[in-house]
Amino acid sequence: MNETNSSRAVQILTALGKAVAYLALFLGSQTLVALCFSISAALTVILETGTMDLLQMVELLTSYALPMTLISNLITLAFLLLFFLIRRKHPLQEFQLRPVSALAAAGAVSAAPLLYAVVTLVLALLPAAWMADYAQASVALSNTGLLPFLSVALVAPVTEEVVFRGLIQSRLARALPGWPAVALSALLFALCHGQPVWMGYAFVLGLVLGLMAWRTGSILPSVLTHIVFNAIGQILTLPQLAQANSLTVLAVLVLVGAAACLLTRKGLIQLFFPSSEKESDTNV
Repeated sequence: MNETNSSRAVQILTALGKAVAYLALFLGSQTLVALCFSISAALTVILETGTMDLLQMVELLTSYALPMTLISNLITLAFLLLFFLIRRKHPLQEFQLRPVSALAAAGAVSAAPLLYAVVTLVLALLPAAWMADYAQASVALSNTGLLPFLSVALVAPVTEEVVFRGLIQSRLARALPGWPAVALSALLFALCHGQPVWMGYAFVLGLVLGLMAWRTGSILPSVLTHIVFNAIGQILTLPQLAQANSLTVLAVLVLVGAAACLLTRKGLIQLFFPSSEKESDTNV
C-alpha cells in the first residue's frame, strides 16, 4: 500500500512539475518580450524628451501591447515545436491537437456566440466600478485592424489552448481525475489574465474549453471555440458596430448562438457527452 501511495505521489508531483514548467515557459516568453519592449520604450522616451518620463513610457508600452502579445505567443509556439522535434516527438500529438468529427467541430464553433452572449450579459450586471477597471485593462483589445485580429483572434487562442489545455491539462490528467485537471488548468488560465473581472470569466471559459478537450481527447474543439469567441469580440470593436445598442447586440448573439447550437446539437453532444452519442448510435 505504501509503495502504491508513494508511486501515486510521484506521478502527481511529476504532473505538477510539468505543468509548472509549461506555465513558466508561457509567462517567461511574455516577460522577456516585455523587458525588450520596456528597454526600447525607455530609450525612445529619453531620446525624445531628454528625461526619463515614466508616464510617457507607460503610455508607449500600452501602445505596444498587441505586438508584445503576438511576439511572445509566437516565441512560445516556436520553442515548443522545436522542443518536441528535438526530442523526436510529434508536436501535434504532444499538443493533443487531434482530428475530431465534422459534427464536433461544428458544435465547437456554434458554442462560441452563446458563450460570448453569456459573458456579455454577466459583465453588464457587474458594478460600474468593476467594469471601469476592466475596460481600462482591456483597452488594447479595442484596437481594430489586421494586427489586432491576428494577435487576439488567431495566435493568442492557439497558443493558450496548446499551453493550458494541450500541455498543462493533459499532463495533469495523467495523474489526476478529469475534473480536477480541468479545474486546475482553468484556474491557471484565469490567473494569467491578471485583472479580477477578466480572471472570473476566463476561469469559466477555461472550464468549458477544458471540458471539450477532456471529453474529446483533442484541443481542436477548444481551439475553434476560443478563436470564434475572440473573433466575435474583435468584430464588435469595428467602428460600424461599436456604437450599436448593447441590448441589440446581446439579442443577436443569443439568437444566433441558440440557432447554431440547435442546428449542431449532435455535434455538441459529441463534445460534452461522447459516450451518450455512441450509445445513441448503437441503439439506432
